[in-house]
Amino acid sequence: MQVNYIPFDRIKALSDRDIAYQTNTSIFEPFIQHSPSIEGFQKAIDLKSKQNIDRKLLVDVLSDHYKGNASILQNINIEALANDQTFTIVTAHQPSILGGPAYYIYKICSVINLCRQLKTIYPSQDFVPVFVSGSEDHDFDEVKNINIFSKAITWESQEAGPVGRFSLDGIEQALNVFDDIIGESPNASHLKEVFKNAHSISQNYNDFVFHWLNALFAKYGLIVFNMDDERLKRRFIPIIKEELFNRPSETIVKTTQDQIQTSLGFKAQAFAREVNFFYMSRQSRERIVFENNVYSISNTGDTFTREQMETLIETSPQNFSPNVVTRPLYQEYILPNLAYIGGGGELAYWMERKIQFEHFGIVMPILIRRNSLMIINKGLQKNIAKLSLSMDELLMDETELIKHYVNKASGTSLELTNEYQQLKTIFDSLSTKALDIDPTLDGWVKSEASKVTKIVEAIEARFIKTIKAKEETSLSQIKNIKSKLFPNGGLQERTESFWNYYINADETFIDEIINICNPLNKDFLFVDL
Repeated sequence: MQVNYIPFDRIKALSDRDIAYQTNTSIFEPFIQHSPSIEGFQKAIDLKSKQNIDRKLLVDVLSDHYKGNASILQNINIEALANDQTFTIVTAHQPSILGGPAYYIYKICSVINLCRQLKTIYPSQDFVPVFVSGSEDHDFDEVKNINIFSKAITWESQEAGPVGRFSLDGIEQALNVFDDIIGESPNASHLKEVFKNAHSISQNYNDFVFHWLNALFAKYGLIVFNMDDERLKRRFIPIIKEELFNRPSETIVKTTQDQIQTSLGFKAQAFAREVNFFYMSRQSRERIVFENNVYSISNTGDTFTREQMETLIETSPQNFSPNVVTRPLYQEYILPNLAYIGGGGELAYWMERKIQFEHFGIVMPILIRRNSLMIINKGLQKNIAKLSLSMDELLMDETELIKHYVNKASGTSLELTNEYQQLKTIFDSLSTKALDIDPTLDGWVKSEASKVTKIVEAIEARFIKTIKAKEETSLSQIKNIKSKLFPNGGLQERTESFWNYYINADETFIDEIINICNPLNKDFLFVDL
């Protein structure tokens, strides 16, 4: 496995904001707590140590979740969380079916790698990698698909509400399609067994996600954390009440968003509402709305006075689900967390929260961009080598690359730039003479110049067409390479599944990906298998 490290600002598929955070983090200093660097961690440790974390509650909840399913390292990590010198490094994602796009796995590999680094640098502290599964999310369309070898697999379900609470109806059909596609390699057979076992011992979708992730990552000590738990929500009651009854987040977040747009030119990422909580039941997750001094639940006839709502919070806190604006508060209120590792879009909305965190008395974590990987398999690498394409050429957009390749294949420049300049010189001279002879001739000369220019353009187009015809096979291969690396002009990791590469690799593949996923390295990784 060979890794090429490419500066973020050379990847055209990334957003301007994403590139800016990786290449010029200092401009974001007013909107982050600490810099995403090793130096920033000492400050984060000092600050987080002062936050009141209910570590006993955390250990009790995780011990219950992992009862009988924890590896030796996971048990060590859970027990270590009782110690005030143990901290977490967190990433999170919606519970995408079978892992969804590849970056789902890259996030996990990034947190594992960073915890190992931090332990070496700060040996007196312990660091636990945590993956928070967004089990309360109700946008089923965002989690129901996975793309395996350009074939879409869809989990069909008619249920509604928080996805993590879904039954497993329809999962088996998706697994059967998955099994048929991935073949019989050793890793493919192992993966089939992992998903089959997870399905057989799970009661709902939360369980399923937990068990398959645990089967693959337990040996690394990763804690898969489902925060849809009544005990954790009860701990969160003070924040729920503050948000529902005083409603500070909308104003705070919008003010910060305006500051970011004014100072940096980047638009708002998250939509803050007056009340940033949902009310959740088995089959629904609906917005809580405050209007005319009454609380109501969207799409239902349920209304509550403040007193009734307060009683509901006290008696059933598990039914209150944070939205995108309050979810970071929940996570950081419960966990002794130092850093959040996420994609560019995620970090963009976290950057809108610094003043919100301060308002609620919660320490904001260091925001670290997860690693982005472009994996080049053996077949693709063979075609790249055959065409002698350099890394610089692979980073060109398709039109630019084809034009460049055609010129290279011809052995000469097909762009008649010099010829156009010579013609311009000639006709400029003729135009000057025409003006001396008779000013009315100038328009005729320019008209003739236009005709000749069009003839040269036709010659140039014919040259290019001829070379393209000769290089038709190569150009087709170039288009295929670009479609694999940057599908539809986007990033491979957002379209393809990690399993596309895992199933044809050896058993150490995940270990190798963990080793190269250093989120403190701010380059984009091209991984040649």
